[in-house]
Formats: sequence, structure tokens, C-alpha cells
Amino acid sequence: MFENFMTALRVVLPLALFMGIGVLVRTCKVVDRPTMRKVDGLCFRLFMPTLLFKNIYESDVLHHFDGWGFLYILLCILLLFFVAGLLLPRKLLPDGDSAAAVGQAMIRPNYILFGIAVGTSIFGSGSAGIGIVALFGALIVPLVNIFSTLILELNRSGKADLKNLFLSILKNPMIIATLLALTLLTLNIRIPDLLYTVVSDVAGVTTTIAFISLGVSLDLSQTLSNRRTLILAVLARMVVIPLIFLPLTIALGFRDGALCALMIFFAAPTAVASYPMAVAMGADGPLAGQLVCSTTVTSIFTIFCWTFLLRTFGLM
Repeated sequence: MFENFMTALRVVLPLALFMGIGVLVRTCKVVDRPTMRKVDGLCFRLFMPTLLFKNIYESDVLHHFDGWGFLYILLCILLLFFVAGLLLPRKLLPDGDSAAAVGQAMIRPNYILFGIAVGTSIFGSGSAGIGIVALFGALIVPLVNIFSTLILELNRSGKADLKNLFLSILKNPMIIATLLALTLLTLNIRIPDLLYTVVSDVAGVTTTIAFISLGVSLDLSQTLSNRRTLILAVLARMVVIPLIFLPLTIALGFRDGALCALMIFFAAPTAVASYPMAVAMGADGPLAGQLVCSTTVTSIFTIFCWTFLLRTFGLM
């Protein structure tokens, strides 16, 4: 019991401290939010794709491919899209802009950032477990991007541009990194050690920089203006969705790396990228930002609880 408690603590404590450092450096005016938004762009285009590439490249994922797991994720995303992304926000909220922001928050978890960090803490870098977490991300990332865009478009204008949507998926750095890693593994091409050292060093700073940047971006000062919507949305994203889907996931036999990946998918906070995307597509930007902050703070507690419970029962 104590060992499982410490494992869960090792998962969330570094993340909480990194975010705390981000809040501290912002408070001390060492760096401001506009500067860190540029860092966020660098994380999305360089650091996180490199980390994803490294974890797939170092693991034996081709021998651990889980077709049933991929199908299950697809079915869950479709269900979340129709129910939590479109139906409920439209019924509960008075305007389409707010419904779009909440709908996107329900379906778009911060999977890569939290998934790799949590998976590495539990299974270790280069393990089969972290490889599965990374490979599941290769499916989750493009799918949630597709359905998030559809939610924003359908709530705003009632239609979506599928051609631009497809092109944006092909240009996604996460997709490019995944395809490159899988290609090298399939062709059994090994990167020379001298070059791979650079890849490892770039990937190694991702978690630290990304979570410090997340801490700089946290701003709970405006949450009171939307407190009812935020309370309902945070409860739905961080409590109700995991409580519905994780017991079902366990009952269907998912364990270890696959269960860790699905735990993060269902229990991770809303992705940071949902805020600029909501602003760019005419949704309620301030509400989207508040959802990112609120779910991120809540996730430190909820991910700890889920990790502790799943480890205690020997499921992960």
C-alpha cells in the first residue's frame, strides 16, 4: 500500500512542482505569459514531437500493437464527441460560443504531455509500457484534433471544412513524428549514436519546460465569472468521464501500458492548445482558458487517486 502511494506521489509531485515553479517565475516577473506562449509553440512543434518519437523509437511497439485497444479508443471518442462534445453543452449552455468551448474541453485531453510524463514515471523510459502509451497517443492526438475542430465549427457555423481539416492533420508535428518513428522501426533503420544523443537531449527537457510553461499560463483569477459552467464542466471532464469509462475499460481486460494510456485519455486535463484554437475559431476564448487552468489544477489530485487505485489493485 505504501509503495503504491509513493508511486502515485512520484507521478504527480514533480508535475505539481514544475507548475509551481512556473507560477513563481511569473509572479516574480522573470517571464510573462506572452513570452511563454512562444515557448508553448516551440514545445508543440519541437519538444513534444521529439519526445513522442523517442518513446516509440526506443520501444518494441510493433510487437505490442493493440488493434482492439485502437478500436476501443475510436468508439469512446465517437461517444464522447456526440454526447459530451455536442449534445450536453448545447442543452446546458445558452449560446453556441460557450457550448463550443465546453464541448472541446470534454473531448481534448492533454494526452501527450501528461501521458508520457505519467507513463515514464510508472514504467520507465524505453519500456514496452511507455511505448504503448506513446503509440496510443498516435491515434488519440489526430482523432481529438479532428473532433475538436468539428465541435468548434458545428457550434459556431453549423458546418465544417473537411478538406482543411484533413490537411491540418497531415501537418500535425505529432503525426509526422509518429510516422517517422514507425517507419524507422519497420525498416529496421537505426539512428547513429552521435545524432541520437541530440534527440535524447531535446526529448529530455520536454516535461520540465512544458510544465513550467503551463504554470506560467495558469490564471484562476477570472474563474468566478463563469463559476457555474466551470464547476459543471470540471466535474464532467475530471470526475464523471473517468468514473464511467475507466471501470468499463478495466472490465474489458485492459491492463498495464494500455490501461495507463486509457487512464490518461479519460482523466487528463484539457489540452493547453484548446485555448488558442477556441480563440482562433470564434468560440468563448476566456472560458476555454479557464477550463484549461481549472482542469489542470484538479488533475494533480485526480490522477494521483487513479494511479494509486489502479496500482493498489494490481491493474497497472
